[in-house]
Amino acid sequence: MKKHIAIDLGASNGRVLVGDLREFEVVHRFVTENDQILGEFYWDIQSLFREIKVGLKKAFDQYRDQIASIGIDTWGVDYVLVDQKGALVSLCYHYRDSRTDSMIEEVSAKLGGREPLYEATGIAFQPFNTLYQLAAMQRDRREALSAAHRYLAVPDLLAYWLTGVMKNERTHASTTQLYDPRKRNWAWPIIDAMGFERSLFGEIVDSGTILGPLTDAVAHQVGAPKSVVVIASGAHDTASAVAAVPAANGETPLYISSGTWSLLGVELPAPLTGKTAMESGFTNEVAASGNIRFLKNIMGMWIQQECVRHWEHETGAKISWKELDEETVAESAYQGYIDVNDLVFLKPNTHDNLMVDRITAWCEAHDLPAPASKGEFMVAIYRGLARAYKEAIADLEEVIGSRFESLYIIGGGCQNEILDQWTADETGLTVYAGPAEATALGNLMIQAWATGEIASLQEGRDLIRDLQKVKVFKP
Repeated sequence: MKKHIAIDLGASNGRVLVGDLREFEVVHRFVTENDQILGEFYWDIQSLFREIKVGLKKAFDQYRDQIASIGIDTWGVDYVLVDQKGALVSLCYHYRDSRTDSMIEEVSAKLGGREPLYEATGIAFQPFNTLYQLAAMQRDRREALSAAHRYLAVPDLLAYWLTGVMKNERTHASTTQLYDPRKRNWAWPIIDAMGFERSLFGEIVDSGTILGPLTDAVAHQVGAPKSVVVIASGAHDTASAVAAVPAANGETPLYISSGTWSLLGVELPAPLTGKTAMESGFTNEVAASGNIRFLKNIMGMWIQQECVRHWEHETGAKISWKELDEETVAESAYQGYIDVNDLVFLKPNTHDNLMVDRITAWCEAHDLPAPASKGEFMVAIYRGLARAYKEAIADLEEVIGSRFESLYIIGGGCQNEILDQWTADETGLTVYAGPAEATALGNLMIQAWATGEIASLQEGRDLIRDLQKVKVFKP
């Protein structure tokens, strides 16, 4: 197999990887930098691009003539606007910025209620959806919006900076709440009703589309041969991860893509946009295969990460994950838990609003014992996640009319064996944990498919099932 480069950007860190479905290595790792400026929360998008080029140079220095292509995946919903010459017209907002806090209600009122919007787009109502971000910009930054020529999601922008080609990749476009999953195009009636210019929204391309070669300037900077192309992989990281679920042909696997967020769902041939699906909080996003990822967003490891960040900042010392796991197991008799879907846990730490304080306050408000040690905080989070998974699975089974006996947990969170076992115990399902690097594998798999090295995504899944480690947890 030829080698491919996967640029995998998560909400906490980014990696540049080189390899194929049999083996790959991380050649560069970096923090996905963000900052609060005058009360607003932004991504440092230019620093991300610089780090990507550092990683690309390392990759080509080591494997220059073996590399066929490059693919980018990132978190969903975030975007930039560019002018007619392709320059940014504003900074890149972070999806956790608070400007959208009231926008669900404002936009729903403008569009005639929630049900018509859900019927049209199939997207669950989350305050960070691109629709609400653009509506907030329309309200607060009208001059910037007026100066915009094109909307580009974060991976679309990075691909544009690499190639000079502006396209909108489909899996990422489907997260915006401005996409029609039935017509497989932008939801033009919603765009028109919001007063957004149609010209902002460009051509949507499928996962696996070859965008083009690197620009001469970038190729020179990173030492790439002219033969290398950039491919629109599953640009939404969850789409890449779900592509790598090691399911057998004909199986409809129940999965959790576990990381900063936990995305729980199944892959379906068509969207479900009825009232029951809407009220259950499920969303219809496009899979790399073109099918629908019918899933629910659950807060995920973000809550744990913010606690650990606070403790490390407080002491100036790194937390040992092994010791934290040992303390968690030792405190497993603690009976507290949290509702991980409560939006009180959405925002990052600030000096006067720490995650640990929010967990304590939530437990006290719900007549539960407040955690008194790091282990008890972890118990509260993991037990809350396992309960949320059980509830979401019950809702999913009701909506689609099927029952499940097993659950695939993929992504970095699958390495948390405490949570894997507690999830099996809580749900009564056999848990298959792995691969941990599902997003990178899915990204590489889509590139191999695009370049003709494998005949289908299922062939890639079969290879992953045979070659990657998966642990089994029985209830």
